[in-house]
Amino acid sequence: MASDAPKPGSEARFLRDSGPLGDLTDRELRRIVDSASRVTLPAHWSLIQEQTPGDACYILLSGTVAVFVGAERVAELGPGDVVGEVALRQGRLRSATVSTVEPVELLHIDGTDLDKLVRELPALQRAIDATAVEHGAGTPER
Repeated sequence: MASDAPKPGSEARFLRDSGPLGDLTDRELRRIVDSASRVTLPAHWSLIQEQTPGDACYILLSGTVAVFVGAERVAELGPGDVVGEVALRQGRLRSATVSTVEPVELLHIDGTDLDKLVRELPALQRAIDATAVEHGAGTPER
């Protein structure tokens, strides 16, 4: 387990203090954490494959991932960042491959759970829309 990861039970506080979900209330963040599974992955693990259907999104708690479009490394993301949300929310194939650079801990949110969460938590939808634009997906389709 990565030593810089938030301790189990403190993920909501961590999310409030880092990344795009900081504007959500403590109750909303706790709801997200309760819907997720906490996962630890080794270095060089392929988390997302480009041009495959999306089935989950992830919130990084510790460690670093690299984002590739084709063979080109286009970004590096770290704690607090959300990945995999674009394909889920926009019904598209994955637009990039995401691989761990080092061991990571993350929250895994199943696509069905994410759909339910964004219906219940409008602030989550706004945060995901903002990250989708930041990740180059443009304005989300509704």
